[in-house]
Order: sequence, then C-alpha cells, then structure tokens
Amino acid sequence: MQKLKEKRNRAAIVALLIVASVASAGAQSPDTLRVGDSTHAADGLRTRTDSLPISIGGPVMVKVHPGPTCGNGTGDVATRRTAVGAVFVGGNAALYSYFKRAWWSGERAPHFFFRADWDENFRDQDKFGHMTGGYHLARTGDALLKSACMSPKKALIWSAAYAWTFQLQIEIWDGLYKKYGFSYADMIANTTGMSLAVLHELHPKTLAIKPTFSYWPSPAMRNANNIPGEVRPSLDYTGQTYWFSADVNALLPESAKPYWPSFLRISAGHGITDWIDPRTGANIRARRKILLSLDFDAEKLPGDNRIWKTVKHNLSYIHFPAPTLQLTPKFLGVGFYK
Repeated sequence: MQKLKEKRNRAAIVALLIVASVASAGAQSPDTLRVGDSTHAADGLRTRTDSLPISIGGPVMVKVHPGPTCGNGTGDVATRRTAVGAVFVGGNAALYSYFKRAWWSGERAPHFFFRADWDENFRDQDKFGHMTGGYHLARTGDALLKSACMSPKKALIWSAAYAWTFQLQIEIWDGLYKKYGFSYADMIANTTGMSLAVLHELHPKTLAIKPTFSYWPSPAMRNANNIPGEVRPSLDYTGQTYWFSADVNALLPESAKPYWPSFLRISAGHGITDWIDPRTGANIRARRKILLSLDFDAEKLPGDNRIWKTVKHNLSYIHFPAPTLQLTPKFLGVGFYK
C-alpha cells in the first residue's frame, strides 16, 4: 500500500509565514549606535552608559538612561512575547485538534512501528516537502522570536527546536496508526530543512543558494471530481516542484558581476511525472524530473518600504514560471515551466 501522507504541516507553514511577515515588518532593524549608546546583543536590549565621554570636535559628556532597542518599553516587550507565545502554543493546539479528527482517527496499529518509505510511487517528492516545511518553520519561527525581542542566538536555538519538535510529534502520532508509521526518512528530511535554515542564519552568505517552490495543478488534480481516491493539492506531488535557487551574481567574482543581472538566478529542480492516473485515479509509478531553470529574484524588485521588503523576501521563496530545461526522464525545453 502506497503511503498517502498529507503534508499536514503546510497549513502551519502558511500561518507562520503570514504572522512572521507582519511581525518581521514591525520589528525594528538592528540599531545604529547613537551618541552615548552601547549595544548588548546578548539579551536583545540596548543600555546607555551614563557619562560616556565621546569626541565630536572635543570631549563631550552625555548623560542618558537605559532603554530597550526592541519595542517601546518593557510593557511593549512583554506584549510582543505574549503574542508570539500565543501563536506558537495556540497554533500547535489547533493543528493537533484538526489532525486528531482528520488523520489520527483511523485504525490504530497494534503497537508503535517504524516505516522506511523511500522511493515509493511518488519518488520521494514528499521528502522535499518535509525538508521545505522544516526550513520555513525554523525560518519564520526565528523571525517571530526576534520580533518578540529575543536575542538572535536564543531565537535561532528555540526556532530550530520548535521546527524539529513540531515535525517530530507528527511522526510519533503517525507511528501509532496503521496507515502511516513513524518515518525516519521523513525525519531526516525535516532535520535537513531545519539545519539549512540555521546555516543560513549563521552564515548569511550561504543564502546565495536557497530552497524555492512552485505548484501547478496536475491533470489528475484538474480531474479530481471525476476520479476516485485521494486527490488534493497537498498530495498532488506531480504538480509540485522543489527547487534550489542560486544567486549567480553573488557567487561570481567581483570582476564578473557587471556581466550578470543581479535579479536573475539559476535553479535546479526536482519534480515527477504523473503518479495518479488522471483518467482512473489509480496509483502509478512516477518518473523523476530533473530540471534546470532561470529564476527571478523578487527581492530585487524596487522599493525599500519595510513592509514591502518583507513581502519581497517571502516572495523570493516562490519560483515563478520561467524558461526551463528538463533533463530527465527525457530532454526537452519548456518555454515557461509552471
């Protein structure tokens, strides 16, 4: 029996993306050191040293008082942290309630069991989804915690722990039901995605290569009302394509940068051919599609408004239709691959 495991964390990812976009836009950018200021990143708060001598055309004594870098005082910081905590706890509780009704209400297994679900009919396309989920859970969690005035180090640790634990709990519950089983393969993919988000945060230059995603309904999805079986976007692996997008301009040596447009990236993608027969709904073994495509970087769109920059950043994780070479299962060119 082929595994029909929904990417059940996708709803959480979408919710976190929306909340993180708002939170990130509202969070203050790193402070510029002002007269008499000293920044302490360890706790995310800035203190101002009394009677700090500075030289602007001569010694000047400036007396200032402590103040936070994030929010408009301790009350605002407490409000931010309460709100973000409510997002994490409330969102997780609501999703658990939904999963319990929709997914974990079937026949329980006689005992907890593991399942190695590599290379099934959908050719590991679900693993790319798990990896992308882990990446965005950690990435958006980090943004939320920073907006709550948590220090960068703590925000990174806790967001990574949250992403990994969130996906772990799903696998644990899956291990109790006959239809699923605990998939260590899924956990490897989850951990890979989370780790990539941590790498990007610790070493920003590695953001030159990042995961992107595109979706276009498959023939089976478009004919879902006329065929039996489970056919919906989260299981429509044929319609999903997962990419690794490279910022070519950033990777080039300085002497070559003028010759490559900064908004143009190159992406390598993984997709599959039909794994659900669009006429009968039967499962069939898909073939892997390895793709090479141009990619357009939304972050290079004009405009520097804080909210607009946040929107552009999140749009940059979407692969828009672009000229593409399909390398497997047969070589062909696609004018605008969707």
